[in-house]
Amino acid sequence: MFKKIGKKESLSEEVVKQIEEAIIEGEYSSGDKIPSEKEMCEIFNVSRTVIREAIQKLSARGLIEIRKGNGIYVKDYAEKYVTDSMELFLELNLNKEYIMEVMEVRKLFGPQLAKLAAQNRTEKDLANIEETIEELKECPANDFKKEGEIDKNFHLHIAEACENSIIVIMLKPMYRLMPTIRSLVYKDNLSVKSQALDYHKKIFKKIKDQEPSEAYNLMKDHLKVAEKHSRQLIKESHLDILKSENILSSE
Repeated sequence: MFKKIGKKESLSEEVVKQIEEAIIEGEYSSGDKIPSEKEMCEIFNVSRTVIREAIQKLSARGLIEIRKGNGIYVKDYAEKYVTDSMELFLELNLNKEYIMEVMEVRKLFGPQLAKLAAQNRTEKDLANIEETIEELKECPANDFKKEGEIDKNFHLHIAEACENSIIVIMLKPMYRLMPTIRSLVYKDNLSVKSQALDYHKKIFKKIKDQEPSEAYNLMKDHLKVAEKHSRQLIKESHLDILKSENILSSE
């Protein structure tokens, strides 16, 4: 299964690569025990230091778990290991260009998500979406962070209503940026909340009534307005606000 490795690449990375391939190809399944440190030293013909580095990397990626006194086991690879890494990448690199790129992605996917949600939504999905509308209505006018969080949940629940788990995995990291961005938009323009609430109500009704084309068009209009607000936010006159919130990188 595994092969001895040479010196051309990082030894620990080569060990990681081979073990990952074995898991991906099904040679080890979730819950299976893999060779011990000592056994892997012999298999790969490397030192224990190399094996321990590889094990640390595999553990950090969520592929394995070390059970003290019992061995090393393959973990059930969870969605969070994908979405958390992507979210961290986006947060660390967020600047004014990324804000507009996020907006472009939302404009690309958002209307289609609303359309799919109208076709596939369940009663639970409707309850989740409607709850965010009530929360936004009742949210204190100066709690901009909470308003941004509610706005994120509205769009995330629509994605979930598409009943396609891949869509949620792909978009969740981007949606997690929304509270940061939207809270600044709400703070900068007090009319944004009422506009968003109006669109949310209309989009929800079309999803509830299973009118996909209308849901598509309303979401398209909603995101055009959101793009306008985002552009206004990152104009030169607003950069100091953004930097003080540690949202944009220095130029």
